[in-house]
Amino acid sequence: MRFLFVVDLHGDEESYETALAVARDRSASAIVNGGDLLPHGLRNAYAGQRDFLGWLRAYWAGARDAGIACYAMFGNDDARALAAGLDEIEADGLVTRLDGGGWHELRGPDDASGWTVLGFPWVPDTPFRLKDWCRHDDASRTGPPQFGPPLISTSLGLIDVPAEALSRLPTIEDELGALPEPPERSRAVFVSHGPPSGIGLGTTGDRRDVGSPACARFLERSGFALSLHGHIHESPHVSGRWWGRLGRTVCANPGAIERPPWVLVDLDARTIEHRTLGVADF
Repeated sequence: MRFLFVVDLHGDEESYETALAVARDRSASAIVNGGDLLPHGLRNAYAGQRDFLGWLRAYWAGARDAGIACYAMFGNDDARALAAGLDEIEADGLVTRLDGGGWHELRGPDDASGWTVLGFPWVPDTPFRLKDWCRHDDASRTGPPQFGPPLISTSLGLIDVPAEALSRLPTIEDELGALPEPPERSRAVFVSHGPPSGIGLGTTGDRRDVGSPACARFLERSGFALSLHGHIHESPHVSGRWWGRLGRTVCANPGAIERPPWVLVDLDARTIEHRTLGVADF
């Protein structure tokens, strides 16, 4: 079985359509989307993101009709208050929500592959105002300077919250520690919107590593076969690394400079292929 991993499409309809065409051309049985599904929250606000979910419903229906299963979750730019809309689309059998209901079988058009997948949407606190999917990384509860007062999404739109709001919430380390065990770690694919630190997958344009140390520690001991990431768009082109290894786990971030960003995962050959940067084994 093969699947196409995409991430950080941010509501770009052309990127979605191109990804579906690539999946067909490369005989992928599924598309796994690692988050930031919707148009940028602060530009299009809540209403624009809500409307785009309607477009995604039709897109995922078309993928299903083409024999391609779809898996997806929100990322840090997606309004969490719209998650119920994603759940409704899942209930209609058009998409599987990666971060809900534990580990999911990765299925081809005819049968299960013997592999499972789980999504993790939380990212370490960012400078950006929307905090729906942000957490402090660990007990040190440090964060970057902020671009403005924090916001969260509600059914009425985006609202201000107190600056100390994150201090009352579980950390990334806490959230990772609460995840369920996969059926078989050596055949598990972990999809975390935010990358781990330390292996060149979370490098910003000014060469800071903003990956998660808690995620790196978690993956180091996880024994998962593969971990897929996004969030830091420019990272592979700044660090020169689109994949790395933590313990037994191969980790990849395709970046999002080239549109659409993707890697093709072949579970039988145990390879990951970046659209331009090469092939690695896992």
